[in-house]
Amino acid sequence: MKEEIATVDREEIKKREVKEQEAPHFTVRDKRFWVEKEEGEEGVKPEERLPTYVEQLKNQAEESERKLKEYIAAYKQKMAENDDFRKRMEASYQKRADVANAEFILNLLPVVDNLNRAVFAAENSRDFESLFQGIKMIQVSFINQLKNCGVEKIDAPGKAFNPSDEEAVEVVEVDEREKDNIVIEELECGYKIKEKLLRPAKVRVGRYSSKQN
Repeated sequence: MKEEIATVDREEIKKREVKEQEAPHFTVRDKRFWVEKEEGEEGVKPEERLPTYVEQLKNQAEESERKLKEYIAAYKQKMAENDDFRKRMEASYQKRADVANAEFILNLLPVVDNLNRAVFAAENSRDFESLFQGIKMIQVSFINQLKNCGVEKIDAPGKAFNPSDEEAVEVVEVDEREKDNIVIEELECGYKIKEKLLRPAKVRVGRYSSKQN
């Protein structure tokens, strides 16, 4: 009896094996493009690597970050170079200004010397004429030094009022038509340096009115 059961079991197992062999075999393949294996990547499981498009995005991001860092570094270097250049130029300008100031002061020292002599003479002598001549000499010396520096006095008296170079502090009535808008008196000298206004001359300007006659 046992032998019959064993025989039946063996036959049943054989039938199942035959059915399994005859049954169609299905292979499931993920057709999504980002998990497909690339050529030469046999044996690599999809889960062991990033999808292709993700890798591309990652590489692009890394490349962009690298370029950004290069641009930032180049920008900082350029700014540092510009800052150094600006400092050198400022130092150069300051040096030239110091030299110009020193030359100007050196040219004024003779004027100071003459002024000291005039003061000394006034203290030791009551000769008014000598004192006046000494002061006059100082004035001429100082004006000459200003001319050497490119400074010129504005010649205003007796000429037509020029608002670009002169400041009218007072307008006075005049009897003659020819003196209308003419500088009658200079109250404070004006100066220019190389055609540029340093200080306007303060003047009185004439105004003629026909009603006066």
